[in-house]
Amino acid sequence: MNKLFALFILIFSLQSCENKTGKKIKDSHQIKEKAEEWTKEQEEELAGSLSVKFDDDSLVDNFNILFNEDEIAQSVLSVYLSSQKKEVKINLLNNSVLYNNKESAYYTFFTINEKKICIVTIQYADQESIPNISGEKKDLVEKIRLRFNNQNHKIQVIGYDVSYQKETKSITKSFNFITGKYIATSKIDGKTSTVDGWSAELENIYAEDWNFPLVRDKIFWIGEEVE
Repeated sequence: MNKLFALFILIFSLQSCENKTGKKIKDSHQIKEKAEEWTKEQEEELAGSLSVKFDDDSLVDNFNILFNEDEIAQSVLSVYLSSQKKEVKINLLNNSVLYNNKESAYYTFFTINEKKICIVTIQYADQESIPNISGEKKDLVEKIRLRFNNQNHKIQVIGYDVSYQKETKSITKSFNFITGKYIATSKIDGKTSTVDGWSAELENIYAEDWNFPLVRDKIFWIGEEVE
C-alpha cells in the first residue's frame, strides 16, 4: 500500500511540473509576441509610416512621410484613405525662414491617437539667425492636428500649436480651426501675458488649404501683442 501511495505522489508531482513548464512556455511565447508586435509598430513610426483606421470605414488607412521637391514643403504627409480609394497629401512646411532665421533643416514625426486624430510634430535643427535682424525666434516647435471629417469626407486641419523663444520670452500660440479661436501666451521672469480672440478666417481649414501663404499671412501675426 505504501509503495502504491508513493507511486501516486510521484505521478502527481510529474504532471504538476509538466503543467507549470507548459504554462511558462506559453507565457513566454505571449510575451515574445507582444514584444515583436510593439517593435514592429515602433519601427513603422520611426520610419515615418503607419497603418491605422482613420476614416469612416472599417479598413486601415496608410500614412507615410515623403520627401518633396518643393522649396518650402520639403516633406509631405501622404494619407491613403481606404473609403475614398485615393491619396491625400498634406504639406509639412519648413517655416524656419519665417521666424527670422536662415533656412534650417527640419524633421517631422506623427502619431495617431485613440480618437483618430493625427498629430504631426515639426522640429528644427540648429537655427542660425539672419545677421542684423532683431527679434528672431529660437527653439521653434510646431504641432498640426488632423482628423477625417465624416460629413464631407475630407481631411480637416483642426488645430495648430507653435512655441518658440524670443529673446528671454517663452511664447506659445494655439489655434482651434473648428471654432476659429486662438490664444497666445508669453512668459518671462515668472510673469504671464495672454491674449485670445476669434477669426472667421481660421475656420474650416482642410488639407488642401495648409500652405505657406496661410501660415505667413493669417497665422504668423496673430498674438503679436504678447511678444
